[in-house]
Amino acid sequence: MAGHGGLERTDLDRIDALRLLLDVADAGSFSAVARQRSIATSTVALAVSQLEQEFGRQVVIRSTRRLVFTHEGEILLADARRIVSAWDAAADALREDDHLTGPLRVTATNDFGRSRLRPLLDAFQRLHPGLHVTLVLSDSTLDLIDHHIDLAVRSGPLPDSALRARLLVRGRRLVCAAPAYWNRTGRPGHPNDLQAHNCIILARPDAPLSPWPFIQAGVPFNVKVSGDRQVSDGDVVRRWAIDGYGVVLKNEWDIHDDLVAGRLETVLDDYAIPPLDLYALYPSGATSRRLSALIDFLADALQTLPPDGSITG
Repeated sequence: MAGHGGLERTDLDRIDALRLLLDVADAGSFSAVARQRSIATSTVALAVSQLEQEFGRQVVIRSTRRLVFTHEGEILLADARRIVSAWDAAADALREDDHLTGPLRVTATNDFGRSRLRPLLDAFQRLHPGLHVTLVLSDSTLDLIDHHIDLAVRSGPLPDSALRARLLVRGRRLVCAAPAYWNRTGRPGHPNDLQAHNCIILARPDAPLSPWPFIQAGVPFNVKVSGDRQVSDGDVVRRWAIDGYGVVLKNEWDIHDDLVAGRLETVLDDYAIPPLDLYALYPSGATSRRLSALIDFLADALQTLPPDGSITG
């Protein structure tokens, strides 16, 4: 029986079989993959069975309620992602004149993803309509391999990582609050004065970002701030600041429009704050042509993009 994308029920090559195995891991069942690909469930089962026969190990345990990968299956999954990625990159290189096609999964923080990255991805897809883009917004640091992410747009400095990194744009952070808050409390003259203010904290799964960094006379130091509000979403941090609930430390990209409109006002501008540069992070190994093109596009666009994030094209 012929299947979608050149799959034959009786003759599945290894790359096709590995692709189906990856689809099973993502979808959670054979039937879900069959529906997505418009093929028979038996074709999906055949792919897994052929892999198990070839490697002499059980890869998947199926029950009436769920599907679980064995230890050997998890190892094969990791290798399959690397092998399929390398194969796709090689195929892309041989089709340089072809249009970019295929999936791209991108993650970014809530604020930057909504206000800056989303319109850039829209513009990139207009140039390459054959792409299918998934944007995952999270202020948590997602594991790219576990979440099948092709590209993460994250602020630095970056921790040591096996990921590859490319600087996209330099950034700076600002201490700010609503004019109504400053009128009510007064403005700090020194970073240490922030300890007497209600500071809104961006909470991370591992630890809240409560030590705010500064530099005075070339010497870095931290100010331990506190307040009655913390949240894991950077956009909520910004909105609480606009509503006058406290002081925030935000990247200039996230609050430019609010500063221009007068919704937020900065303080302590004479004190340097370590920059928070923006990076493209992606797994090591072969890089597909579509991912390379997206990274190049973002690097060029962010270097020339007005702070208000407007883009044409």
